[in-house]
Formats: sequence, C-alpha cells, structure tokens
Amino acid sequence: MATSVLRQEHELLGGLIQEEGALLGPVRYADEDVELAAFDVDAALVDLTGMGMWLVSGAPAQAFCEAACAGPRLSVGTCALGACLLGDGSVASVPLLVRTGASEYLILDASPRMDVLFSWLGFVAHIERDGVRPYDGLAMSDETASLVPLALTGPTAPAVLSDYVPGDVHQRLPLAGEVANLDLDGRITTIVCALDLPQPAYLVLVPPIYARAIWRSLLSFGSVMPVGHAALRTWMARRTAVLSQLPVPDRLTIGEGELRASGMVREGMDFIGARGLAG
Repeated sequence: MATSVLRQEHELLGGLIQEEGALLGPVRYADEDVELAAFDVDAALVDLTGMGMWLVSGAPAQAFCEAACAGPRLSVGTCALGACLLGDGSVASVPLLVRTGASEYLILDASPRMDVLFSWLGFVAHIERDGVRPYDGLAMSDETASLVPLALTGPTAPAVLSDYVPGDVHQRLPLAGEVANLDLDGRITTIVCALDLPQPAYLVLVPPIYARAIWRSLLSFGSVMPVGHAALRTWMARRTAVLSQLPVPDRLTIGEGELRASGMVREGMDFIGARGLAG
C-alpha cells in the first residue's frame, strides 16, 4: 500500500489520514476554519504526496504541451495553472504546468481528476494523423514517487523560505509565476514553483530522502502550521472559482467565458478542445 514518507510525522502531530483517494498526506489536522486561517495570517504547510507528477520531454514537448494545455504559453523557468480540455471542449482537469527546460515540462495535478487528465494526455501523445504521429519522439514518465510535493502558502511563506537561500542572483526565491532550482541550506536541491495567486504560494518539490528533514525544519518556524489537503483545496477554490468544480466525477463542462476570464484558457483557438469550447 502506498504511503507518504512523512506518515509518521503526521501521526505524531495528530493528522487525520484517510485510506482513500490519490493524496497520501493528512486530510486535516484541526478544524477547517482554524486551518484556513493559517493561509491568511501566517503560513500553511501541506503534504501533497500522491499528487500526479508527469515529466514531458523531447523535441515535441513544447508543441505537445501547448496543444494539450490551453493555459498560458510558458517560457523556460515559468509556471501557470491552466485548463486541459478534451476534444469536445469539456475539462479534463486544471493542472499546474511547469516549464523546466527548452524541451522539458512538468505537469502537476493534485485534483480528483488527475487520472482523467493523465489518461487523456497519454492518448494525445500517441495520436496519429494520416500515418504521421505529430508527437513522435515525445517522452512521458510518471514521476509521482520521485519527489515529495510540499505546499507552503500564506503571508509569511516568503520570509520562511528566504531563510534557506542566500538571495543572490543565482539563488533567490522565484517570483509569482516563476520556477527555480534552489539548494536549500546550500545542500538540498529542490524545485520551487511560485504560483500566481493573491497570497504567496509555493510548491516545493523535495527528494524523498530529505523530506522529513525539510518538513521538521519548516515547522520549526513559529509562523508555520501543518494543514491538511482538504483546507488547501477549499482555500484555492475560494480564490480561483474554476478549481471549485474539479471534484465533479463525470464530464465537466465550464463555460468559455469563465475559463478565459479566470486565465485558465488563453486567447485564440490553437489548442485541443478549442472548437468544442466555442461551439
């Protein structure tokens, strides 16, 4: 049975872990209202182990991601939430797309629709038209177990993370919408994504061997509170209404106007599902 490498830490802190769903961290630690307050007052720390994490690489990676993901086009070192649409314009999911190199992306999804998303992406990757595979040479690998995703969100989050990096031109916290490779304390290499949200919000991807040390270290700050993933979903949904609809288990239809107004779909028709969305 899959489990978080941090499970013992959560049990010591009284976290409620449910043996269902993809996410393996605690659903909650305390009353949801108490946990939600941490996002707006101090900093909430959430274990998102089990979040779907796919590495897309190879020469067709950019063409594939820009076709399959309808959100903003990314330059190297940036990240954004964006919708992935099925061919009929319905929503597969709204993952975080991270561009880590010229021909390399991470696609991250912690929503209940992650299985729908990755099944669809696997289908798109092998599409064939008139005997030609447009994404021939694309590599997709499931990296869900390769890194431990920790969300650190709230007003004090930047100050907390800044304590681990020197802040020079080579090692500084990413700004909203950026991603950076940071060596925490000069020795633990991580990927840090800064989401473009009203409050500071970071996703820190940590090698499993160092996850417990980073978890304990972050909690040593008085302003950091451990929070369950249920409160994180509620907090995100209140700030981005489209995300509140992702728990729908069946076909998910969201209007074109709402998707474009929220920035989850870019202008134009150059992505899969565009005609279905407009029609």
